[in-house]
Amino acid sequence: MSNDATQDAPPSAGAPRLHGLEAVFAPGSVAVIGASSHQLKIGGRPIHHMKSHGFDGAIYPINPNYTEVQGVQAYPSLEALPEVPDLAIVAVPGPAVMEAVRGCADAGVKAVVLFSAGFAEAGEDGERLQAELTRIAATSGMRIIGPNCIGAANMVTGALPTFAAAVMIPRDHVIADVPRIALVSQSGALGGHCVALAANRGFEFTPWITTGNECDVDVADSIAYFAEQDEVSAIAVYMEGCKDGRRLQAALASARRRRKPVIMLKAGVSDVGAAAASSHTASLVGSDDAYDALFRQYDVCRVTSVSELMDLSHALALGGLPRGGRVAIFTGSGGAGILMADAAEEAGLQVPPLPLGVQQQLKRIWPPAGVTNPIDTTAQVTNDPALFPAFLNTVIDGTDYDMVLVFLTYLGLMEPWATTVVDSLRTVREAHPGAHIMVSSLTSPETAHALNTLGMPHYEDLRSMVETAGRLARLGLVLSSPMAKEFPPLSASSASLTGELTEDRAKKILRDAGVPTVPDRVVQSADHAVRAAKEFGYPVALKIVSPDIAHKSDVGGVRLDLTDAAQVEAAYAQILASAQAAVPQARLSGVLVTPMVTGGVETILGVKNDPSLGMTVAFGLGGVFVEVLKDVTLRLAPFDVATAAEMIREVRGFELLDGARGTEPADTEALAHALSDLSAFAAAHADSIESIDVNPFVVMPRGQGAYALDALISTHTPGPEPTPEPGPPPHAVVTSPQRS
Repeated sequence: MSNDATQDAPPSAGAPRLHGLEAVFAPGSVAVIGASSHQLKIGGRPIHHMKSHGFDGAIYPINPNYTEVQGVQAYPSLEALPEVPDLAIVAVPGPAVMEAVRGCADAGVKAVVLFSAGFAEAGEDGERLQAELTRIAATSGMRIIGPNCIGAANMVTGALPTFAAAVMIPRDHVIADVPRIALVSQSGALGGHCVALAANRGFEFTPWITTGNECDVDVADSIAYFAEQDEVSAIAVYMEGCKDGRRLQAALASARRRRKPVIMLKAGVSDVGAAAASSHTASLVGSDDAYDALFRQYDVCRVTSVSELMDLSHALALGGLPRGGRVAIFTGSGGAGILMADAAEEAGLQVPPLPLGVQQQLKRIWPPAGVTNPIDTTAQVTNDPALFPAFLNTVIDGTDYDMVLVFLTYLGLMEPWATTVVDSLRTVREAHPGAHIMVSSLTSPETAHALNTLGMPHYEDLRSMVETAGRLARLGLVLSSPMAKEFPPLSASSASLTGELTEDRAKKILRDAGVPTVPDRVVQSADHAVRAAKEFGYPVALKIVSPDIAHKSDVGGVRLDLTDAAQVEAAYAQILASAQAAVPQARLSGVLVTPMVTGGVETILGVKNDPSLGMTVAFGLGGVFVEVLKDVTLRLAPFDVATAAEMIREVRGFELLDGARGTEPADTEALAHALSDLSAFAAAHADSIESIDVNPFVVMPRGQGAYALDALISTHTPGPEPTPEPGPPPHAVVTSPQRS
């Protein structure tokens, strides 16, 4: 994709904005506004960094007090430069920031990196200033990174518009010519920390960017940009929240289409963490369940710590993705082998035994060894330097394992064993250049560098190694498969969502959208109720209909299992009396008559408009499964029938739908179609719907369909206050069912 091609025609709403980002990572010229001769000051570091890393473009220090800065000719203003720079770094005190940014926009600068804090994270005045930055970016087309960030870097081009000292960590021990892992971080300090950690482990993140308050360039833009760079093989992300869920969704879809792993460390999971994220970068943190759904939908690997982020990034940089999850475990310790086997099972790896012929070969090499899998060479490996490579080569030659996991205790830390270990592994690497080998051992810096050179990621903790191998295997599996079908763009249906959305109207709207419902009829007299009941066939249910009563059972507005005319007449009178007594001011539109549905499995379908990510669809089994066990799965709308089928299988209680204990399997095909149609309807009306509750949604035996027994649609348009009820379960928004 040509970045220039997008500049004149900005992408549509919800699409990542890639124009101008090339100027950040491969600029031909860089101006530093507020440049300093002091290499340790904020305005001096970017110049020092770029000079030290061989940036071959023009550097223009701007400071009216100097004619030369760090050996480079300085200029009094942007207007005095011999050319319009591609990129400008704004490193001036707070009061001068806005003038500098406006000057860059007026001059036609393609991108600005803004270090300064004191914007949306600092209160109302800062929010107004940041809104002006957003306006400048939108009207000029100039991209702005920040404010409140530490900048970005491309270690390959030497373009380092950052004040992070981490880029000055010596690179002598960084392995060259390995797959590049890009880094996106909303936090500047944490981003710099990860850059330093990577250098300390012998690889580097490049390119990388910190987005800070995201007045313009955000995490989604950055992910999408890196996904399009051929030289980037994977993307590591630290994120607190997002302001445009559709844009983030599109960015992750772009990475998934290109089969580039995305490693996601998402903060703001707890209430305390979410509050801290808001004050830190003014991010809008949405439901963590919704983020989980988004990540699952696009095969993003979510990690829970910086250590896990670094472990997986290191592995991807040195070894790439394996073919699958079949592993051979090598140890000199039976106990370590047991621990690794247990961890492998938890991580979703397979530890199949060695073929009998290979076991016999290993026994001939060293009879006391354990040769099933895990493979225990015993402590003899420290006495016989030839034993270890002989065992490894024999296993790799005679099997089709996807990964080999090696535990060497502290041998990589002490001589002469450290040299023996490295020499042995070098012999194996020469014989099997494509083998995916991971090592757990304490190591000296020299041993660690040697293992990096051999393309063998290494870990002090054996469990960290095994868990990383499990994540690699899952990524390798999903990314080798075709991407799930992307739903085509949707237009809003003809359904009107204004006015009073009572149950009968909500069910009709959903029925027209493809979600099947039981038949019903609103009546205004007991005689009409009896007539409707006879037409439907007994037993029937009666429910109050009122735009002012959302939760009918709370006011005595529901009667179930009515089997004759007398019961219907009595129930009609009782419902009206109870509703009028409980909510005297309520407008009563009549009584809903509907046939009772017997049998089947009760489920719930729900939609919630997440403030960050948009329409999120929930599915779960009814009753105790959702109320107590929180057995619910989610996806972002819209999605196809295949994705809906995946959701259905994900709930822990799926066996109840699949025919547990000899019961007849439920019509999950009808259920999947209803879920998909509900998601399409929700997405088409994302601007007006707040939530949809279909509870219960009864799934009949296979071939007999599925039906909504009750439904509630809530819109953004304010309406009459419903009767209060206790809060819903935290994982789903549900309302009372037919029998509530």
